Amino acid sequence: MQYHGFLMKRYIFRRLIPYAAVLAVAFGVFSLISVLAVMEGFKEEMRGRIRGSLSHITVFSRFSTSLIGSGELVERLLELEHVVAAAPYVEGVAMYRANSITPCEVRGVDILAEAEVGDFAHYLLRDSEIEMLLKDDTAALPDERDPLTTEEITSIFSRERRAHKDQLNSVFGEEREEGFRVLPQPIVVGIEALRRNTRIGDQIELQSFSPRTLEARVQSFIVVGSFQTGVFEQDQGWMFIPLQAAVSFFDLFDEEELDDRVSGVSVRLDDYRNVDKVRETIREEVIPYLAHPEVVVRTWEDQRRNLLRAVDIEKRIISVMMMLIVLFAGVMIFLILTLMVIEKTRDLGVLRSLGATRGGVISLFLRQGMALTMLGIVLGSIAGVILVHNINPLHDAIYRATGLRLFPPDVYYLAKIPTKMRVSDWGVVLIPAVVFGFLGSLIPALWAARQDPIKALHHE
Repeated sequence: MQYHGFLMKRYIFRRLIPYAAVLAVAFGVFSLISVLAVMEGFKEEMRGRIRGSLSHITVFSRFSTSLIGSGELVERLLELEHVVAAAPYVEGVAMYRANSITPCEVRGVDILAEAEVGDFAHYLLRDSEIEMLLKDDTAALPDERDPLTTEEITSIFSRERRAHKDQLNSVFGEEREEGFRVLPQPIVVGIEALRRNTRIGDQIELQSFSPRTLEARVQSFIVVGSFQTGVFEQDQGWMFIPLQAAVSFFDLFDEEELDDRVSGVSVRLDDYRNVDKVRETIREEVIPYLAHPEVVVRTWEDQRRNLLRAVDIEKRIISVMMMLIVLFAGVMIFLILTLMVIEKTRDLGVLRSLGATRGGVISLFLRQGMALTMLGIVLGSIAGVILVHNINPLHDAIYRATGLRLFPPDVYYLAKIPTKMRVSDWGVVLIPAVVFGFLGSLIPALWAARQDPIKALHHE
């Protein structure tokens, strides 16, 4: 008895109320697709920017700035398969005095080697870029921006640049007994520090202590450049100085070992997929030969694990909250079909008396519910994909019409809203929608099938 198609058209598609369930499902699917795509895009963008400020692998001492023999360690690391670059670094906390006293993290690096192990050349800024970013807080660097060349990086830290900036800002260096001028060491600060309390050419005073002797250390530096990693905390609180300047500032020369102490060595691989293999090789073949026993090997993901987990958890929480909309759509399907069972009780009695089985009645209502669900899923998916691919033009149109930036570049350091759609995210969207739609249809269907045909025929 082929009556399902005829009754579905009569019960559903000729009435307006069922379309409310379709819209509810469509809106839930649309919301989930859009939110998950933006969250995944933002997560990938943030991972890329965190990765840009860190190397693939870092070999460091458990105790601050106590790793001795970094030169030999670098040589051993470069002999390993898949290792293409390695560079020592020094890091320590300090206070700097400009317009005010502010805490910061000082990182001493071999500037050219650092450009090879990380994205140092990518986030160092040219003077024209600094001027643009300081002039307009909402300005953002283009994605296709070329990294600084070796000559440009060397020029930023050169004595000529320090002398030029020193002269422009009337900063007087110290006088030696011989009578010639000693310029302060160069320092590169984050773009947020420039926006807040200093400028290129200013002389700032770093105050800290030596981890080796615990003595107070004070030294003047001249701001010669700026950088933008895209991570607000780093752009606000990190400062880069040459490696030897850091060794001198923190007083890290070990007179007993006749060698400099460093914090660790950054390592770059030819392919990050080899990171587990190289990490184990370093632990088994390199660290045992070091004089210092307390050495740790970590990837950049290990160092920022809590931050990355926080973003994943935030994405899951938002997904669950948005899934409540899909659950609401399933409840709407349940209510519409339940009302339909009550309204069509007499029709069900007629169907049963004409030979329709309980399974046929269940199939009728399941088909109706799943038709509403699938139609909503299709409409919501189409709308979600369209929004994801056109979200930036839409955002720009809203900004032009209202002056409101929903995704301000000065907060997120992004010229556009990042989006990324994954197959697994589609499963997160579609499976709950189908399950809720099925459950919302199954209960009224079972109730309709249990109706007594005799009582149904006498129902008013």
